[in-house]
Amino acid sequence: MFRLRVEEAIAFAFLLPTTYLTLAAYSYAREAGVLGRRHPGGVVRLAVAVVCLATLAAALWLRPRSRVVKEAREVLPFLACILIYTNLHDTIGFVNPHDIHLVLAGLDRALFGVVPAVWAERFISPGLTELMQFFYVSFLWIAPSTSLILLARRRWREFRTVTLGVTLCFYLGYALYVVFPAAPPRLVLVYEFKRNLQGYPYLFSNLSARAFALLPVDSRAAFPSLHAAVSLLALFYAWRYVRPWFWGLLPFALGLWVSTIYLRHHYVVDLLAGWLLAPVAAVLAPRLDAWWAGRQQALGVN
Repeated sequence: MFRLRVEEAIAFAFLLPTTYLTLAAYSYAREAGVLGRRHPGGVVRLAVAVVCLATLAAALWLRPRSRVVKEAREVLPFLACILIYTNLHDTIGFVNPHDIHLVLAGLDRALFGVVPAVWAERFISPGLTELMQFFYVSFLWIAPSTSLILLARRRWREFRTVTLGVTLCFYLGYALYVVFPAAPPRLVLVYEFKRNLQGYPYLFSNLSARAFALLPVDSRAAFPSLHAAVSLLALFYAWRYVRPWFWGLLPFALGLWVSTIYLRHHYVVDLLAGWLLAPVAAVLAPRLDAWWAGRQQALGVN
């Protein structure tokens, strides 16, 4: 185990229960006659994650000093992390059926007098919906953006620091999803919404609708908001290592945070929890890495 880097070990640790739960969800859906497009996709994504990590483990055993192997291990654990994330929506309910989304909605009401996701519908327009969808899907590149800039500049030490921090943030969020399962406002408060989020055909709304059609109708991945946590972490690392990129990234991160409320994906308390998670990951990642390296040194593992 200690031959692996800490992020590789965490990936393997998450992969084992994820494999079982994904296959259990697939089997349950098939037996219940509700097998949809999302379930085979989950199995495929899981298979890709298994292949990535198994290939990495074999390569580390057979050719640990190969340049290709050294470069592959910089990116494969993060890829596996994302693949594991995409399967969580199907599996959380198998682990913890005790939902807290009504508590989250109540906290939003206590803080603001309303649920902001419901209140925001007064601003709905096709153009604004498209803009918000654009910001929301921007998370796909916001999350790895600072890492990719450092990778392009071959600043390996900083690249690994950032990638480890972001990866750890994702995994901490996954664990909290299981402990605090919560569906988003768009599913929980469906009868409180009076207006549909109608965008324009063939633009970002259509793309987003297709993506969400692959998610289960009982998705449990609202608390904490990893969109808030990881984007804040990307901003933090950009400020520390690539200062000009911070200013380019900032408007997209702000737009992303607003979009999570407007598009009914999160309660505000989800975002608050995400913003608290980001510094925890930033502080914990280097300490965990140093502890792991110390254990490797004590065991004589390179």
